Amino acid sequence: MNFKNKKHADRFYKAISDGCFSTQNKEVMAAVYLLTVKKKVWEHFEGRVDGEDGISISIFEGIEVRNETEEALITAAYDLLFCMDCINLTDLTEKETIPDEAFMAIWYAVTYVRFGFDDGTHEAHIVEYV
Repeated sequence: MNFKNKKHADRFYKAISDGCFSTQNKEVMAAVYLLTVKKKVWEHFEGRVDGEDGISISIFEGIEVRNETEEALITAAYDLLFCMDCINLTDLTEKETIPDEAFMAIWYAVTYVRFGFDDGTHEAHIVEYV
């Protein structure tokens, strides 16, 4: 798997381990991947998601975003889980709407949904993006 940095990888693997998520639930895994990119975003969700119930739509309510990157990551996770089509292909082409950091994370998350996650036995691949 590709991660923004080591801290992102650590947050993701801890979240997966703590929540007992199955790699078979690709949408939840991809949403957790997106939500763990930024520490402040994950702090809102941490401890409120698990492998049995996943991520409730109500957890997305009331979260305050600080910038476009956080908004794009949260919106993409929401879209993956609840198929709301909040982000479309045109949005992905707009750097002002989807900053590069968010775009890269969304790209990886969608790739994981399509092709699957590895079994976690491999070393995390750190790709220092943006």
